Amino acid sequence: MSTHPDKEHYDAHVSRIARGAGISFVGQGLGRIFTYATQVALAWMYGPAQLGFYVLAITLVELTNVLSQFGMDNGVVRYVAYYRAEKDASRVRGTILMALFAPFALSVVIAALIFFNAGFLAGEVFHKPPLEIIFKVFSVSLPFLTVMNMALYATVGFKTVKYLIYVQQVIQPVVSFVLIAVFYLLGADIMGAAFAYVISTVVGSLAALYYLKRMFPKLTDRNSSTAFETRKLFNHSWPLIISNVTQRINSWTAVTVLGIFATASAVGIYNAAARTAMLSALVLFAFNGIFSPIISSLYRKNLMEDLSRLYQDVSRWVFTGAFAIFLITILLGRDILQIIGPQFVSGWVVLVAIAVAQLFNSSVGPTQRMLAMTRHQTVLMMATAGSAVIGVAANFVLVPMYGALGAGIATAAAIFLMNAISLLAVRRLLGFWPYSREYVRPIAAGTLAAMGVYLARLEFSFSSPIPTVLVFSSLFVALFAILLLAVGLSPSDRKFLTPLWETLQQGTTKLRARAARGS
Repeated sequence: MSTHPDKEHYDAHVSRIARGAGISFVGQGLGRIFTYATQVALAWMYGPAQLGFYVLAITLVELTNVLSQFGMDNGVVRYVAYYRAEKDASRVRGTILMALFAPFALSVVIAALIFFNAGFLAGEVFHKPPLEIIFKVFSVSLPFLTVMNMALYATVGFKTVKYLIYVQQVIQPVVSFVLIAVFYLLGADIMGAAFAYVISTVVGSLAALYYLKRMFPKLTDRNSSTAFETRKLFNHSWPLIISNVTQRINSWTAVTVLGIFATASAVGIYNAAARTAMLSALVLFAFNGIFSPIISSLYRKNLMEDLSRLYQDVSRWVFTGAFAIFLITILLGRDILQIIGPQFVSGWVVLVAIAVAQLFNSSVGPTQRMLAMTRHQTVLMMATAGSAVIGVAANFVLVPMYGALGAGIATAAAIFLMNAISLLAVRRLLGFWPYSREYVRPIAAGTLAAMGVYLARLEFSFSSPIPTVLVFSSLFVALFAILLLAVGLSPSDRKFLTPLWETLQQGTTKLRARAARGS
């Protein structure tokens, strides 16, 4: 085991993480904005009941998409990075081809099952017959969504997240959002939103394959040699299908159980509150993509000291960003839900419960990725499966009694349990721990900034929730940044911020240039 981190290589990894996280944060920020805007637009146009139908259908597609991927999303990242480090192009090609075709074939089978059993699901399971045609339309998107995601995860194995961001967080949600607006203006009902989603996945899959071919031209070169390591890929991936499902099953279970025992309006209200609460997870997602192949590479080279230090630094950076978003969400949650619609404000308690759980999720950093990328995927599977069982049981107990609030409590409890188990597993198996005294700085800065905003709200008020959110969220960000600088930055923070700021500036410049060309 390496006992002395290589400063030059460590700084290079910090720079790569900063640039990748910057690109990912901008892209995922745009993606979340458009996804969130889509939910708000659907609530405005059709009300919470129709929004509930849309959420139930898209939840079904997201769940079956994870099943279709068969855990190969993590597998293709790991083995593409691994074989590239070995300069083994034939195995890189074989890994990508296997990761594309196997999930695609499985997705076609699952899509057919949904299409031909949509009536049973709508009428007998959810007791909402109008869902049948929506389920059928959404099922068509599954193969395209699966190909899109697998192609994008293959590009992440080349230690870049920009194509994942371009397609998954910008192209697909923007196309869906624009088409929803177009179909609505043409007089379509919620089915217009369903068709918009299907078309957006077709566009996204084509864009993802284009970028993958550009990243790895040998993919379609028939003269290039191909070596399939099918057993290795499947042995690594199959435990992760359970992990991937159980990591996401908490929110899916809540929506599904609400759909069975409550009204479509309750589903819509819960979804609006939960999505608002999960905004802080954006920071963790931004780091996960670029950090995953670095974990795999450092672990393979046995550079454990570098990996431990990076893990602790990345965890702190994730927490810092997530804590800021969390505080804004808590301070202005009612106003944000008021913007979506007055009937959605009743979901504020749900928002608080899930936001607290998501903050803990962010505080432990990329802990689950650490397990997945260091050959401990079976441990991750057991941890997530155990928490998922608790979450499912809690939903079935609490939702019939407390509705959306019960779903929120059950979801929060499962998130806490999953992250606590994963955290202890990383500590025991790898000897790593994300927390340090450096966490005190963002906690102090955030707490003081929140107190300042709270006092400002007592003195100033607006008649509309929109200026309230814009003014006080901007005030919080400014205070938080000033106070964070005032309490001081660590050397690794400064090394991280320089390339991050350059990346954000470059991204802003490119967006402005594209906008100018478009005009």
